[in-house]
Amino acid sequence: MVNNAKNAAPSIYENILVVGVPGSGKSSLIRTLPGRKFVYIFDPNGLRSLKGADVDYEEWLPEALEIDATIKGFNKGARTDDRPADPREPKVYVDWCEDIAAKAKEDFFKPYDWVCFDSITLLQKACHNRQSYVNNRFGKPEDIADYRIVGSKISDLIRSATSEKVNTFFTGHTDSWQDDTTKTISVELALSGSAKKQVPLVMSNIWLAQCQSTDKEIKYVVQTRPADRGLQTIRSSIRGLEMYEDVTIRDFDEPEQFGVAKLLNNKE
Repeated sequence: MVNNAKNAAPSIYENILVVGVPGSGKSSLIRTLPGRKFVYIFDPNGLRSLKGADVDYEEWLPEALEIDATIKGFNKGARTDDRPADPREPKVYVDWCEDIAAKAKEDFFKPYDWVCFDSITLLQKACHNRQSYVNNRFGKPEDIADYRIVGSKISDLIRSATSEKVNTFFTGHTDSWQDDTTKTISVELALSGSAKKQVPLVMSNIWLAQCQSTDKEIKYVVQTRPADRGLQTIRSSIRGLEMYEDVTIRDFDEPEQFGVAKLLNNKE
């Protein structure tokens, strides 16, 4: 049977990724999601943005001693510091993978309208820590192979999460650098390896969060389509949105009147 797009029903579920620099209002937008929300928090400051909100959550943070104090020398004749601080095994990534798989199997997410991940940047860091640990390199800088493997794992995880019958909301960050020759500044998602290309493919909306506050006004916006310069993976499946939409929460007692909920009201 050949179908026609005129008769296609609108997508039931949204997969939203909001990226930006720290302090751009990404985590606070979780408050504005309509309906019941569950949040995986990987950011040590994530709960500060949600305190007082009607949101269920779990924090997945590394233990205090999941560190390695090894210092790498770069100068000619530099000494090698071979005395690591006896780090504990980094388990955040593997324990979380087991947890989300068990929850999905038990239909844990069924009562929720939204499952949120704050942020995939720090989830990715937990994956890098585990990757280094299993290769006896924990605490040392990542190499090219690490980025390739971690990028593949993050892509698989997010593709699996967005295939669940629930709306998903992710926060993340961007990387920028300047080409030494052309002096052109490039901006990309702060994701490793293939995840830079694979993750955007499963998102219905990718918005860039920005703080535009002044000394007289508190204001936060999201950019809903790319400009000539800057992040080019911005996209929106919601018709009629302005390029810059005001998502400021004006009333924290009624947050679902603002932010993401306000934008979703334009959805056909």
